[in-house]
Amino acid sequence: MPRPLRVAALQPRTFEANDHVRAWEALLAQIDQSIEGHALLVLPEAAVPGWALLSREAVAALSLPPEDIWFSALAERSRRNSCAIAAGVVRRDADGALRNELVLFGPDGRELAHAGEHTTSVEWFTRGGGPAIAEIKGVRIALIVGRDLARRDLVHRLAGVRLLIAAATPRDTGRVLGNEISVESDLLAARAALLGAWAIAGGKSGSEGGLVRYSGSASIFDPAGQWSVRAPAEGPGIISTEIDIEAAPGPVLDFAMLPAHDIAATTSEPLHGQVAAVAFDPLPSAVDSIERLRALVRAAVAAGARLVVLPDLAGTEPRAVTATETLPFLEALSTETGATIFAGLAERAGGVTYKTAYAIEGGAVLAAHRQSVLDRDERAAGFRAGEQAPSIVNTALGAVGMLCGAEGLALAAPTGASVAVWCAGDAAAPVGGTARAIAIEDSVAIVAAGSTSRAGGAFVIDATGRVLAATPAGESLVATARLS
Repeated sequence: MPRPLRVAALQPRTFEANDHVRAWEALLAQIDQSIEGHALLVLPEAAVPGWALLSREAVAALSLPPEDIWFSALAERSRRNSCAIAAGVVRRDADGALRNELVLFGPDGRELAHAGEHTTSVEWFTRGGGPAIAEIKGVRIALIVGRDLARRDLVHRLAGVRLLIAAATPRDTGRVLGNEISVESDLLAARAALLGAWAIAGGKSGSEGGLVRYSGSASIFDPAGQWSVRAPAEGPGIISTEIDIEAAPGPVLDFAMLPAHDIAATTSEPLHGQVAAVAFDPLPSAVDSIERLRALVRAAVAAGARLVVLPDLAGTEPRAVTATETLPFLEALSTETGATIFAGLAERAGGVTYKTAYAIEGGAVLAAHRQSVLDRDERAAGFRAGEQAPSIVNTALGAVGMLCGAEGLALAAPTGASVAVWCAGDAAAPVGGTARAIAIEDSVAIVAAGSTSRAGGAFVIDATGRVLAATPAGESLVATARLS
């Protein structure tokens, strides 16, 4: 039975930290204008007194009011309007330490929970306690702050929540890549889909401290990781919609069943050179699929790529074209083009079917890795999980870590590689955001090949999470970039 919940996220304009009195007054006025009729109102990360604080000493000189002043005002508005409020705040310890936190007030005005950014990215914040879980009227809600969205272990602990509230304000990248969105929005979309939960985050309009410019984009994501509502990049405002909390299906993976791989660190030469990822959906005709893949790989090599990553071509169909049928073609194609090719294929062995990633170079298979994590659809289809951890393969360009299918949603890139390839295919969470999370947490560049769906695409991402190349949704194309 549908269970509607009207939620909203604010996108206030920014003020400099020394103008905190006016900023607080403007924020309260925007709350008062927006809160009526909602069950939940979400404020952005560090809504008070701001994120770009630069140092403890600078904050001490601001003469900020006691936190109780802020909290009592928010709690009173929650109680008066029977509306929960989630507010990003900077909390101050007695010793002057600053914590980037998200505080949730229930509809009765009580403080229900607070989360603190554990993975701090700037020196002026002290490490917080990580995500938190609360419950309002039987709905389990998770709170998460900042770069904790990139931590797979922290996100896995949130399994079973119906709603994910994030204090992770989208930043402007300053780049002109047409289909790039902020890393914060990308990460939140990927985590919404992984948890099978709705997700919401506030935004900001303007800049702070001469250090960061925000890209607006207050967002509500559905449980598939697609935008339900998104604010524009410029200008203050509010987004509001009604969500069906019962439509959140839960995690796409059984986190309790993830393999406990003991991955030994290895030393390897860093990879340098032009790489490519291909967005592709297998065609009904195997012959047509092979010819289209041939054309795409040739196009990638013509653009200078010497390493080409293809998607998981098996999908959720155990009867799909298998390694036995496809490997001879890929081996011949690697000989013809001189490229190292990675692809995910169905492998039948001993009466069972695996999803296996292959590395092919010089007309031969360099390495094969059976996918060790399966999502719920792959398990239902009858695939068997492999038993070995993702590994590193030494190619002509350098050492490469291999990930296949749902492994990219849950496992670390192999330790020691500077680059990981991910044959993602039609992944259960957005490929771009998930790949950026891997890059940020594991400090590796990622070459990820997905389907052509809205959640798919092909991506080359550097070790900071910056998108170097990407394909638009709905197009079977090549993304290529140079890694150095």
